[in-house]
Amino acid sequence: MLMSLLTLSGTLFAQDPQLEALRATLTTMRAQTRGAGFDTQVPAAAMAKAKHQLRDWIESKLLSSNDEEETAALEAELNQELQTLAVPEEKAPEATLVQNRFGTLSNVRLTLHSGILVVSTGIGILCQDDTSLYGYKRVDGRWQRIWESEQQDYSPEQYKPQSVFKVLVWRQSEKGKEASPIYVMTLGNHWGCSSAWHPVYYRVWRIAPSGSKLLIDGSQMAWMRTGSYAVGSIGQRPLRSTAPVDVLIEFTVGSVDVMVHNREAVLHFLIEGDKVRRVAPVALSPRDFVDEWLTHDWQESGPWSASEAVHPWHRKLHADWVGGTFQDNTKRCQTPGFWQVVFAPRDEHKNNEDQKPLYFLVQWSPPYHFTMKEIGAKPWPGCTDDDLEADEWRTLFSTQEWRYW
Repeated sequence: MLMSLLTLSGTLFAQDPQLEALRATLTTMRAQTRGAGFDTQVPAAAMAKAKHQLRDWIESKLLSSNDEEETAALEAELNQELQTLAVPEEKAPEATLVQNRFGTLSNVRLTLHSGILVVSTGIGILCQDDTSLYGYKRVDGRWQRIWESEQQDYSPEQYKPQSVFKVLVWRQSEKGKEASPIYVMTLGNHWGCSSAWHPVYYRVWRIAPSGSKLLIDGSQMAWMRTGSYAVGSIGQRPLRSTAPVDVLIEFTVGSVDVMVHNREAVLHFLIEGDKVRRVAPVALSPRDFVDEWLTHDWQESGPWSASEAVHPWHRKLHADWVGGTFQDNTKRCQTPGFWQVVFAPRDEHKNNEDQKPLYFLVQWSPPYHFTMKEIGAKPWPGCTDDDLEADEWRTLFSTQEWRYW
């Protein structure tokens, strides 16, 4: 439940100077953004001040115990106290989609993950909240902050507000004891004021005694009807100290096929020390693989290719915008492990007309390892059997299976 901020008597705030100071900052923020529109910039000084006032107040209240019942009770207590804060609500004009949430707070959330306490806060902006996250570890019986994730650059070119909907903390256990380092993964998106297409942000940190380091920091435009449309996992496969840390992320992105509109994107990373590499699966069907191959630069698509022979085709087809239509059904070839995908690119210089179709020969090794073998202007011999199941919608997460229906 979001807490709307309405002015109360000063006697209430006199009981807690930190809350009084936070209320004053939120009031200033609302005054600076009254009548906000799409081009309204975040009041940087007030936003940064409010975030840290809220964080510092929460830290002054943190319990020394990591008991879940006490943590839940503290969360309820914090949110009840924050309900005393308020600034007058501003009713948005009926003709605009902009919702001015400047000066408001979202509920504080406290969650325990493998002995790490994660605190989530949110300061209102246009049409959403700007989430900040803080991680704490018990040191000498007290919670000590060891990690944080928050937007601190509010310039229009750099500011990437996000509503974080998933935090995963993973640490290995050795002989029944939790070991270092700790890995934290977050998934979030910028909701914006309309549409179901928004940037999705995915990040992974490694936290060691020497400090925290951001290892993965990516974003991509995605179809986000709800936060559950993006999922992820982090761990080790197999579970042993020498195995790389395994990161898997899945969400829905736009397709190069202008008739299909969207497809499932898969991001699979292995972390070894400071080195991060993307590995298979990069797609879950032959068509999605062709889509992924076309829309990434050669630095990524090259390792997914059998040889340099397809590089000229990639150079010709890859652009800032790639569009067209997948034509005919995907064909299974007589040579085991090979499929043919037909794609007709559109010429943006000729009224987006379809060009002659191209024939992509894709090798598919179980479960989802694809290689671009060859590309040509004619069908490949022996690739004649329709395979209607090849390009069915798939997911690597059981929690996503409901979307198929």
